[in-house]
Amino acid sequence: MKPEIKCFDCTDFDPIETYHFDDLNDVDYWINFTIGPTGFDGGDYFQVRVTTFSNVGLKESIQYCILLEHYSFSQVLARVNKILSQCEGQDWHEVATKISEYMRWEFHDYKPSNQ
Repeated sequence: MKPEIKCFDCTDFDPIETYHFDDLNDVDYWINFTIGPTGFDGGDYFQVRVTTFSNVGLKESIQYCILLEHYSFSQVLARVNKILSQCEGQDWHEVATKISEYMRWEFHDYKPSNQ
């Protein structure tokens, strides 16, 4: 099973794909992706931080981060698609678990109730 981007949005900068930042070396935002299996409708939500080197402190975690020297949205999409190309699996849970190593999954740490 292969994952694909179904859609994306950024509440801080909308529409993110055409947003013009004043300084392309000083960008920092979170973006939401809906990612699901190729050939199927819908998917799960994944979040990732997009930032340039100038916004990351020495002791700051870069987990769930796409780190860029110089910002371009096409680079962001290329990085996400590269991640997705490495996250194939036998079923959706396996695929989503692999993606969650790079992006914050909506079901991270989810435990179903026993009711």
